[in-house]
Amino acid sequence: MKKLYFNTINSVKVREITEIFKDYSDEVGFLDNNVTEILSANLDDVIKAKAAQAYRLAKVPVIVEHGGLEIEFLNNYPSALSKPMWDMLGDKICELIPPLESRKAVAKSAVCYCDGRKYVICFGETPGQISKKGLGDNGFQWDPIFIPEGSTKTYAEMEQTEKLQFSQAMKAYTALRKKLNLF
Repeated sequence: MKKLYFNTINSVKVREITEIFKDYSDEVGFLDNNVTEILSANLDDVIKAKAAQAYRLAKVPVIVEHGGLEIEFLNNYPSALSKPMWDMLGDKICELIPPLESRKAVAKSAVCYCDGRKYVICFGETPGQISKKGLGDNGFQWDPIFIPEGSTKTYAEMEQTEKLQFSQAMKAYTALRKKLNLF
């Protein structure tokens, strides 16, 4: 495999992917095609549709990512619908969980390589909890409300290097690198 193309319009994701693939021996490129995300709570369905559309737009093998936040109290909602929920509610999501109820959550990421013929999908997940209020200024979307297991800080309170130690995206990309032998 030669140059890897990632499709994202998110500048924070560009920085994360650049860090994750800093030791990749070939070139990494970024495409910023605006891919329409289907509305589904099923992460597998969303990532496949996203990869297919990104490939059709780019006409080169491409890697895409989609994440979700599953909140136990909300019956694992919003899952792959986290972005629209965050866009509507922001850190008010914290207030949806009453006192004394479980604040457990799982951050999930799916990454998919698509070359027009095959899909290689890998998943990563990080257990944690929802904070009582939004904290921190780093990251994007729900990073201010997710505290990964093993930390007392939200993702948004962490610098990128620290976040990547817990990151579900890092786990998914590591699995993809193994499947595609990208070392």
